[in-house]
This record gives sequence, C-alpha cells and structure tokens, in this order.
Amino acid sequence: MLKTVRYPEILLQIASSFGTPTYVYFEQVIVDRIQSLKKHLDGLPLELLYAMKANHAVPVMNRIRKEGLGIDAVSPAELLLAIELGFPVQKILFSANNMTDDEMHFAKKKGAILNVGELSRLEKLGMAYPGCDVCVRLNPQIGAGHHEHVITAGTESKFGIPVEQIDEIHAISQKYDLHIRGLHQHIGSGILDTDTLWSAINVMLNASLTFERLEFINMGGGLGIPYRADESGIPMDEFAAKIVAPLKRFISNHPSNKLQIWFEPGRFFTAECGVLLATVNTIKNTEHITFAGVDSGMNHLVRPAMYGAFHEVVNLSNPSGPLEKYDIVGNICESADFFAKGRMIQKLSEGDVVAVLDTGAYGMSMANTYNMRSLPAEVFVTAEKAQTILFRKRNTPEEIVAKELNQS
Repeated sequence: MLKTVRYPEILLQIASSFGTPTYVYFEQVIVDRIQSLKKHLDGLPLELLYAMKANHAVPVMNRIRKEGLGIDAVSPAELLLAIELGFPVQKILFSANNMTDDEMHFAKKKGAILNVGELSRLEKLGMAYPGCDVCVRLNPQIGAGHHEHVITAGTESKFGIPVEQIDEIHAISQKYDLHIRGLHQHIGSGILDTDTLWSAINVMLNASLTFERLEFINMGGGLGIPYRADESGIPMDEFAAKIVAPLKRFISNHPSNKLQIWFEPGRFFTAECGVLLATVNTIKNTEHITFAGVDSGMNHLVRPAMYGAFHEVVNLSNPSGPLEKYDIVGNICESADFFAKGRMIQKLSEGDVVAVLDTGAYGMSMANTYNMRSLPAEVFVTAEKAQTILFRKRNTPEEIVAKELNQS
C-alpha cells in the first residue's frame, strides 16, 4: 500500500510547466498543521516557535509568520532572515550550537533571546553583558529520535547543559546577575512516542522549580510525522490529554507567576507540505535489481543516504499501474545516492514523473551543489485559488560555472 498523494494533477502540471527536479510546497498543509497543534494545546499559556532549519523558504516562512509563530534560529543568517521577514525579534530564540563570541554579540545586538547550552558560554555572556536576560538549554539526559544522528539529548549528546549541573548554572547567574528567563530542551527529531517526550518534560518541570523568575519553559520540537502508509502519526488527542491538564496544574503552582509553555516544531509543521518532483531518465535491468534513475539525487534529498530515512515514492504518470520492485537512484557519483531500495512502485517508464513525498522538512534546507549540479527549482502553491508560484529557478551549467569563475 502506498501513501495517498495530495493534489496529483497540480503536481503534474508543475512538472510540465517548470520541469524537474522541483520542490513543491502546499501552503494549506502548513496552515492545517499549525492549527492542529494550536487546537490540541488550547488552554495553555502557549507560545509556538518554528524551527526554521527545517525549511527556510521565504514563502513558507511568510505563511508561518502570518500564523503568529516565533522562530528558533540556529545561525546568524537564520536570525537575520527571520528579522528581515518581519518576525518580532522578541519572539526569536537564538540557539546556535557551540556559539562563538561573534555569534553571541551579533544576536545580542539584534535583540534576540540567547539560548545557551554550555556553562563556559554562560560565563562569557555574563562577563560581556552582566545583568542580561538569557535562556538556558538543559540536557534532561533523555533522548529520542528516528535515527541515532538526530537524538539531541542523553548521556552521549553534545547538546545542552546536563541537568545535574543546575547548581553551576545558578552560581554563574548569581555571579553576573543574569536573569534566567527561560529553560529549553530538545531531545531529538521525528518522535512518535509521546511517553518519552513526557518523561523529558517532567525532568524540565522539576528543574524549573529552582528558577523563581522564570518566564517560559521551551519543551523543544521533534514531533514526528508518519512517513509510511502503515505508520500512525502522533495521536494528538491522546498527547493533549496527557500533557495539557498536568501542565496547567504545574503552572498554577510554580513560584513564577507568569510562566509560559513554548514548543518549537519544524518537521511537524512543514514535512507533509513538501513534494520533490523528479523525472525517470533511465530504466536499467540487472540480474537482481531493476534501477530507475532520476534527474535528482542525494544532493537534493540527503535523508535516505544520511539516516536511512523512508520517503514514499509514487509514479504520478502511471498512478494505476501494476506494482513492481525498483531501486530509485539519483544522478550523483556516490553509491549511497538513492531515494528507495527494493521498493514496490507503480510500473515505471523513462519519462515518467515521480513524487517523493513528505520532503518539506530537511530537504532543500540540507541540499547542496555536489558534482556541480544545480539545486532544484522551488514552487509554492497558495491556499487560496491554488496559485503556483515559482520562487527559485534551477541554475544552468553556465550560471554555475560563472559563479565559480567570479569568486576571485
């Protein structure tokens, strides 16, 4: 059983009009995902941020801004883009990992909330800006995620200050009169097990009791989505029932009288809005494998190669065809360059257009020009009237070479 493709006629029209490879983002899906989370967390003093590392395409960001979300930014360029697009700087959390002095000064100058995950950086912040506000990232020593490379907490994680070092955090904050406005955690990505997330939240809640002037607890993101047809997403009603009432009780008894709960999803908001379109240019039969080569590759969607990630691949040109087994491979000179292996897909022919589903998060944002191949085009489909907007073109070989020659 294959996943259902949203708007297949629009996708085929985009492939015909703009060619492939092309990323397509559907605005309505973004709105639906944001509204779903808001609905299920209703009743909490809530602030939602968007982890823009998932997808920083300008039309996507603009839609998210219109929904009233803040931003989790992890680099100076992300911070600057968010500001340029009109996100209120007081709702931007700057969470650079292993932050440099220059990055710290840049974020302070811009007015973002600094999120510090190392004791040494907290000390440097205090020395440079005594009496300032800061958020501290804790490691609750509980991690989760769809792959070991995306687990961002636990005893072997580089992220955050271990929760056992809270006394050291207090000592530094008192030494420099720092105001710990917020506590932050992010335990991993692609989480479908809400029990693990709730366990980490409980660690954060207990840790927060020693911070009397706290304004928010950021529970992080990491909420997963169902990539497979037989996979269930997060049971949102169950998730809400598990956390909303306990969090409301906790807030009412917290020493701070103005505590907010923050979440910062990325994938949850944008993964399902995105489709990568590619064209089959080669069918190669060997003794054991039938390869279907396409005009895209791991440089456009690295998740299968990096994480062994599953993305459904559907033949838009032959949606009712018989299912046959293929390895869907790209045009990059690496053996790891694949989208799917041993996958049952509607019968493919050269010239068919395939859709790689759920690629709206960590697709284009992780893409590169390896082998001197162009980035894909990008198209945004509006919620109103389903207008298709080409906002990034592919580069020609001449443009790519000219850029290299003009760097000196």
